[in-house]
Amino acid sequence: MTFYLIGTGMSANSIGTDALQILKTCDKVYLENYTVNFPYPIEELEKSYGVKIEELARAAVEDESILEEAKEKKVVLLVYGDSLSATTHTQLMLEAKKQNIEYRVFHNASIMTAVAETGLQLYKFGKTASMPNWKEHTNKPTSFMNYIKENQSIKAHTLLLTDIGLEIKNAIEQLKTSSEQTKIQVPEKIIACSNAGTPNQKIFYDAPDNLQNEKIQMPFCLIIPSELNHMEQKALETLII
Repeated sequence: MTFYLIGTGMSANSIGTDALQILKTCDKVYLENYTVNFPYPIEELEKSYGVKIEELARAAVEDESILEEAKEKKVVLLVYGDSLSATTHTQLMLEAKKQNIEYRVFHNASIMTAVAETGLQLYKFGKTASMPNWKEHTNKPTSFMNYIKENQSIKAHTLLLTDIGLEIKNAIEQLKTSSEQTKIQVPEKIIACSNAGTPNQKIFYDAPDNLQNEKIQMPFCLIIPSELNHMEQKALETLII
């Protein structure tokens, strides 16, 4: 049969028409939601799509057992944002190809493009980094700072994705502590994007200490800006809170 990778986009209603038509013909619909703090409940997706959705655990995605079902059924894996925003999903395509399982990919908007609403130009972003939740790690990793340093060296902005469950106060504290430990400086002002692409979207541009006191809801990401051109500076001063 067929395995479908479908991006949900940023809101509960932003799935593509062609993807929704396919979705309604499938035998099983799964949702991968272990990598992001979903900005809306699964019930809202079910109501919007008109189908029953089953949450899929990380292990079931990583061990590729979902492909076994796709040999006999039409199976969908829904992914928040774009369908290929994680390497695990590329691996599923490779394995499907290896096992001669037909597959199709439906793309959608993701945080990688939604951040353009800050006014920063997408072509000026460097490597994307992830900030882990130190509560889940005993060694408190600071490797994400190396990406910031590398991007700053070529005057590129850094999109910093925050781990699931990481609240804004802790994220800023981790950023400040990591900056002190690594001697890698961050600008006086950084950007926080909350609930990007949804009706509850909010974008903040302020000093890290001030952002800690803002009511910034999950999911959110941080952007460490590098050198700004005139248009970017004007956008940040005009468009952002």
